[in-house]
Amino acid sequence: MRIAAIHMLVNNPHVIFGSTDVVEYFIEVPSPEASLVKGGHLATRTRAQVAPVLIQVWRGPHPDLGTVVFDGSAYLPGGSLFVLDVERLTTFSRKCGAPGSHRLTVRVDEMGEASRVDLVLDGGEKRMELSRIDSYPLPAVAGVSAPLAPPDILNLILADFDAPKARLVNAMDLVIHEWVADASPRAAVRRSARVRQIIEWMRWAFPLVGLSELKRVGGVIDREVAGVTDCVNGEVAVRIVESSLKGLLSVCPDGGS
Repeated sequence: MRIAAIHMLVNNPHVIFGSTDVVEYFIEVPSPEASLVKGGHLATRTRAQVAPVLIQVWRGPHPDLGTVVFDGSAYLPGGSLFVLDVERLTTFSRKCGAPGSHRLTVRVDEMGEASRVDLVLDGGEKRMELSRIDSYPLPAVAGVSAPLAPPDILNLILADFDAPKARLVNAMDLVIHEWVADASPRAAVRRSARVRQIIEWMRWAFPLVGLSELKRVGGVIDREVAGVTDCVNGEVAVRIVESSLKGLLSVCPDGGS
């Protein structure tokens, strides 16, 4: 799951990460000498003086994207991962677990000029597909160590904003199938919570649409999902999403163009 994210503007291309100890030196990855077993810091080369660099911290499951430039042990004496640029214009730390050694996997979208750096702690060895409908593909997930519960899968589906329709369709299909299979007294509450999670994602995906309109769309989606009584293929999810998107685009000042 994603536990932190930040956009960094960097003058020097190196982004440094490791323990919260004082940074005395760093080793650029990929490198056969790179090791955080005894503490210390690594760095990856990113695009500089061009545009922000997206740094994301994940625990376990994460998008199976980019190139792995490091996969080893990170010693975090305080249990926190520290990230900064060379000039220390931007620094942040994230508590990631108990003090000690953690598996750290580093992925970049482009070696030597990364615009996206994923720092993954304690990832597992398994891989799983997020796509539920073949015609709406999504990137797979790596770093899985145990079966994921529906809310965790939904979080991963809604972890980005590329291919927004595909993410909406797959998220809707997950919610529909969970609702149909759930006979517990809390099924309706759970369904509405999942729909609210989708609406919160849509607040960033469609910034020109006001919250009141999104809540109205959420109410419509919730009622439509509540009316589904049988396990279905993805056609119902596609229909609900297309209807919702048509309504949202109609309220955009520029018509969604």
